Amino acid sequence: MNYTDFKDSVLSSLRAAFGPDVTFSVSDIIKNNDTHLDGLTMLGTGRNLSPTLYLNHYYRQYQNKRPFSDIVADIRAVFLEHQTKGPIDVSFFTDYTRVKSRIIFKLVNYARNRELLERVPHYRFLDLAIVFNCLLESGSSGTATILIHHQHLDYWHITKDDLYALARINTPALLTSELHSMTEIIADLFPNDASALLSEAAEASFLYVLTNQHKLNGSVCILYRHLLKDIADRMKSDLYILPSSVHEVLLIPASDRTAASDLTDMVRDVNTTQLAQEEILSDHVYYFSRTANRISM
Repeated sequence: MNYTDFKDSVLSSLRAAFGPDVTFSVSDIIKNNDTHLDGLTMLGTGRNLSPTLYLNHYYRQYQNKRPFSDIVADIRAVFLEHQTKGPIDVSFFTDYTRVKSRIIFKLVNYARNRELLERVPHYRFLDLAIVFNCLLESGSSGTATILIHHQHLDYWHITKDDLYALARINTPALLTSELHSMTEIIADLFPNDASALLSEAAEASFLYVLTNQHKLNGSVCILYRHLLKDIADRMKSDLYILPSSVHEVLLIPASDRTAASDLTDMVRDVNTTQLAQEEILSDHVYYFSRTANRISM
């Protein structure tokens, strides 16, 4: 079935499963890199917040031969697991004294988000932009955030410099960084085949993955104060930083003499062949200097 028929069939199946007291709607959601997605939400009696699931992703699974019944069952399970127990008080968002401890930042690509950046406070950083969220929830199932727009600053009576000062403190505290070697990750993912895989990929020994504990928008960890300097000092080397996605970066000790041009080609290949459009951070490789304590392109 085509995408339109797929959407209609999903909605029909969900409405039949949940009954008339639950309302489903699909909205055009603009995500990172000006990506337009169909966001599916569910609201039951006495509830005012819903998780958003993106039908475009599920349709790709359907095109890859995942059974339609499995997809609908998955969507039902996600909604049931994450639905709120009742109405959520969101009035706190207008109260700066309650919000300021939840302000965090994240990184997006500057050129790919020009339309969005006209509407939100931000700072230019290399070929990226720093934007700000209010972190509503952070738990084992992930995070819930609200993107901060210019009008929020008006009724909070603050500046974007105030936002940055808060986010610089809050983000590392609320979304703690995690650094793992690629060897550790392969061993965790493939415990039975780790030895064989690692012998075939010896280069994994000097690859490190930097992200946060939720592995969501973890690329911003490169902005955490002193973090890169501490990592570089432990490795006794400057660092190449590969923006593998908005969710994480790869770190490679520069002492390994890997050619920067080869790394750039690798990043661009991954962006083109492996990532969804909204997950791309940058096509460029960065360099962290221990001496200067600075990131450059």
